[in-house]
Amino acid sequence: MNAAQEHRGPDDEGTYEDPQRRISLGVRRLSIIDVAGGHQPLSNEDGTVWAILNGEIYNSPALQERLRARGHRFRSRADTETLVHLYEEYQEDLVHALKGMFAFAIWDERRGRLLLARDRFGEKPMFVQRSDRGLSFASELSALVGASGRTPDLDLDAMDMYMVLGYVPGPRTIVQGIEQLLPGRLLTWDAREDVIDVRPYWSARRSPPANHEAEEELTAETLRLLEQSVAGTLVSDVPVGIFLSGGVDSTLVAALVAAASARAPETFTVGYDVGQVSELAEARKAADQLGTVHHELVIDQASVARRVSVVLSALDQPLADPAVIPVHAVSELARRHVKVVVGGEGADELFGGYPRYRWLIRSTQVKRVLPERCAALGARALAFPPFGAQSARLADVIAPQTTRERHLDWVTARRRYARPQMYGPALRSRAGSEAALDSLAPHLDGFSGELGGDAFMQLDQRHWLPDDVLYKVDRAGMMNSLEIRTPYLAREVAEFANSVQATTHLSGYGKKLLRKALETYFPKERSRRRKTAFRVPGGHWLRGPLLPLLEHQLDGGTLVQEGFIDREFLRASMDRHAGGEDRTSILWPILAAGLWLDRYAGHS
Repeated sequence: MNAAQEHRGPDDEGTYEDPQRRISLGVRRLSIIDVAGGHQPLSNEDGTVWAILNGEIYNSPALQERLRARGHRFRSRADTETLVHLYEEYQEDLVHALKGMFAFAIWDERRGRLLLARDRFGEKPMFVQRSDRGLSFASELSALVGASGRTPDLDLDAMDMYMVLGYVPGPRTIVQGIEQLLPGRLLTWDAREDVIDVRPYWSARRSPPANHEAEEELTAETLRLLEQSVAGTLVSDVPVGIFLSGGVDSTLVAALVAAASARAPETFTVGYDVGQVSELAEARKAADQLGTVHHELVIDQASVARRVSVVLSALDQPLADPAVIPVHAVSELARRHVKVVVGGEGADELFGGYPRYRWLIRSTQVKRVLPERCAALGARALAFPPFGAQSARLADVIAPQTTRERHLDWVTARRRYARPQMYGPALRSRAGSEAALDSLAPHLDGFSGELGGDAFMQLDQRHWLPDDVLYKVDRAGMMNSLEIRTPYLAREVAEFANSVQATTHLSGYGKKLLRKALETYFPKERSRRRKTAFRVPGGHWLRGPLLPLLEHQLDGGTLVQEGFIDREFLRASMDRHAGGEDRTSILWPILAAGLWLDRYAGHS
């Protein structure tokens, strides 16, 4: 299991075994704090409590100071040792004191109890398997699969959800018998009674106040909390860099890091030699204004097929988000210079950055005044070519659906309706499944009736953010042994953002408070820049350098050969894309699943 995760920690590894209880802990370490003295696993003074940690506890120095005052003795400055002594004081309640991103395990020998915990938003992963061999856990699915001695069967319901959503939502995984520990959850296992208990300790929740505060006060509080969070993410014994796209989120983080740093920080960005989504010019301009040491990488068409094939096949679960390719590329670039970077993930979900939030509110307003029959006729007319993309979006707004259905169709480009033609015999029975739609409902607790911006910001924080965005960032970074930290996801920042009215966040271009905060460092024209971060020229690539990969899937890929995807449907989709129709939303998920499945089945 350690060997399967060497990329997550190439600097060191360690194990602990309790033969009496038949407990084993293993860990790979990326050495960032107390490089020489932080070897894991770490224990208390008498060796009765042991801990392993993936991630970083940003407030570890302050916690160690408090614990020393209570009589605890430390052998290192490592945050893993902080967990040990914090557990001695508070047992499982220790999680409430932690600031950071983490997945950890603590073994309490005296009580015969194992504690697993995952951070509040799921920045760090945790997979759990219960079998007749006992309880196993790991940071990546691949480690559990490799240790099981056999290749687990695919979960066909999870595969169907992947084809609709583009990712597998927790607690499910793509294989049978293994689950994800959800963000903000604790798992305890009583070794004496062989009893497992899972419970939440925190959850993202929108809780708007009764009174509106002035915009200036909200902006000042946003800046104050982000300054504190950035200071925490800079705690490191090795240099820390910045992912910089030139957009609002990353530029604000870069400005805060630069202001808090004694020397010019290093920034990293990625661009392309084709298409209209390259961010090199905007990132370069922001870097020049901030005075950073700036690095750029261009993903050219000559290299994209190799990178796509390597990255998508190496993921422990399939992911249809094309942005994993540039995140991997910029991580590879950054790792040549630093071990740690900070990024802007979470800003859109917490501060209202996605345009669809505003469109979904409009759809609710239309539904109140437009009869359902008129809405249906208008939607069909507007969706008909050659009215174009804007009219198709308006058709989505007025179509007679629930807002939950509208949200799903918006973010998935209506893939669920293609399933009867897309699926081969292995998946055909799932073509009418509503599992993907149903997976959204548990994350909308507290909301009923027509759902607005508040509801979908909460949904994205609990569903899309951990299972797509943070999954993508963690795996792309860890493939390159790079730790990516996210200041926007600090608990204090998140709870503040979730207490602000959605109408405040969504006014103007969205992310109103972040844009106002950025004006502290930059003129208004930069704060008004539209969202483009980590988009890719996927349509161009699928007509050019990635076409041979699609052809392989068509002729010899496991996905088609074993009947998951219909061959004729794939051929027709490729032909239509080659002819100028954009079928990226269909072809990319198929390619991503195909490359992953070829590797999983041992055919690549």
